[in-house]
Amino acid sequence: MTKVEIVSKTEGVGIYDGLGLGEIVETVARHGKIKGYGKLIDFLIKQKHFSPLEHIHFTFKIETARDISAQMMRHRSFHWQELSQRYDVINEFMPIELRKQGVTNRQSSEEVFDPSILYEFEINGGEIESIEMKASDIVRNTKNVINNAYHQLLKAGVARECARRLLPMCAKTTVHMTGNLRDFLGYLNVRCQEDTQKEHREVAMGIGEILEQGMPEIFEAIDWRKGNFL
Repeated sequence: MTKVEIVSKTEGVGIYDGLGLGEIVETVARHGKIKGYGKLIDFLIKQKHFSPLEHIHFTFKIETARDISAQMMRHRSFHWQELSQRYDVINEFMPIELRKQGVTNRQSSEEVFDPSILYEFEINGGEIESIEMKASDIVRNTKNVINNAYHQLLKAGVARECARRLLPMCAKTTVHMTGNLRDFLGYLNVRCQEDTQKEHREVAMGIGEILEQGMPEIFEAIDWRKGNFL
């Protein structure tokens, strides 16, 4: 399953030593003047004066599927490091939840279902046979076939950079994601919206929950959980 954890965050030194993240933002906005804390950060958020938020940074470690990491990396203001399939052997595929195709949004999905499918396959001599199967069974069987083929190729000495081309988009990957608070607010603004792919929204919600726990004074000024708050 998707896993999100924080790896590092900004810490103050000198006159900023011991300050919380919100306090650092306010002190940066005042260019080093330390005053009563709390009112300025609320003003900055509500008035959309976001540049002081760019001076605190976070790194997250995220375990997800390869298709979701590809979507995440479209947010180009972040710095990325992803697990190399040329170096590491891939031993795990992420679960695939089957949902109906969205009707009004062609790139979205709706309720979970598991339809029966008349699955066709070729046997000796090119003859086509068919058998009724649940969609989830087809997914499971396909994963098993791909996983077995991949590892058999590696066992035979095929280079990982070649064998990896068989791997599906549900192959598990690990991504490190680094950016400033303004970057992350922009990311949450887009990826917490309900039309975001469910698996990607789970990543965004995990990041948002961690940021909110660490900076409640900042996040109490915004309703971020449904996105579209900026």
